[in-house]
Amino acid sequence: MAIASSKDAPKIDWIKEKTKACDYNISEHIIRDFLTKKITIREIEEAIANSRIIEIHTRPEKGSSALVLGYAGEKPIHIMCADDQEGRLLILFAYVPSLPMWEDPVNRVKQGDKHMEENLKKCFFCGGKIEPIKVGNFDYRLKGQLYVVKGIPAGLCVQCGEKYITAKASMKITRLIEKGKFLGTQEAFILKYA
Repeated sequence: MAIASSKDAPKIDWIKEKTKACDYNISEHIIRDFLTKKITIREIEEAIANSRIIEIHTRPEKGSSALVLGYAGEKPIHIMCADDQEGRLLILFAYVPSLPMWEDPVNRVKQGDKHMEENLKKCFFCGGKIEPIKVGNFDYRLKGQLYVVKGIPAGLCVQCGEKYITAKASMKITRLIEKGKFLGTQEAFILKYA
């Protein structure tokens, strides 16, 4: 991922106009934030209404996106925005900037050794640092069925909350499901969008 100026990146006036007109799509990543009550759609809309672009990110395979900073009340929010190639705004993810990635809402924490910085594990979505954790609950889908896996070792992006598991862990989960090694069932809240 390069951080650079790009004529292909969305412009701030276009982002604000699309948000005000509700002409945007959001990623599943944002839905997860809604469910965990980290950020609401109203906060994202309010933040975009008074936002400015602080970084342009370019990836050859994905094109350019703009990282915008805005405020919902006193709460600073970073929102990654892109053009979905059909003329709509695509909101990829949103988070409250904080340590260890952000010194303040505008400035990233400066890393000491450039070589060391290049070797840090980075989140595919936001570029945040990935730390090893044991996940309390990890939702896993296999053949259309939802399973909840407890205590799985994973990587967690400290900036946006994205979780990563290894191929080895994924294969183990699949084997456990196929063998029916379930501890029990858990109640789930189901919503129907009609």
